[in-house]
Amino acid sequence: MTKIKICGIATLDDAVEISRLGVNMLGFLEDPVSPRYVKTQFLRIVRRSVSTPLVSVNVTRPLQVILENPYVDTVQVHRVLSEEELELAKSYSKKTILYVPSSERYLDYLRRVLDVTNMVLLDLERKGDRPNFDFLSKVLRDYPGLGVGGGISPDNVNDFLRLEPGWLDISRGVEDYPGKKNLSKVRKILEAIR
Repeated sequence: MTKIKICGIATLDDAVEISRLGVNMLGFLEDPVSPRYVKTQFLRIVRRSVSTPLVSVNVTRPLQVILENPYVDTVQVHRVLSEEELELAKSYSKKTILYVPSSERYLDYLRRVLDVTNMVLLDLERKGDRPNFDFLSKVLRDYPGLGVGGGISPDNVNDFLRLEPGWLDISRGVEDYPGKKNLSKVRKILEAIR
């Protein structure tokens, strides 16, 4: 069964309620560039309130800082890393999700990332792009278990589930506005999976 990560959570109430619904991972943007930004101390509070694994998501922060967060189970880096950063990520024991743009031109990068972690997120290269289901299907056939994100909502979740990814990363598709999740939409996603 496909697992679910709900990302961009910015309130304690949403974290607790979404955890109760039974998602597999809760994602929090610890990068000030995001309108869904939360501080590290907020994650300390969340950690005491839920048992669901917490993921710290980062875009621009230095890798050394990202990998040392004591309150999360997994860190996610949502940018293409340099070779030096990939080597650094290999040296840490914390679970790491690495972003790979879902585009043919990043297939070599995908192979390099798979040397670092098996937790790979194939996501849109640019916000507003449409997912290329043929490409995703091909990659998931060659590399089963990868995660998929980008434009997933209750209206199209079944299209993504047909790909049989290891997990889905969903943020905007279950929001009322940046950072505020719509629990009804989260329930619809979970119903589609079950």
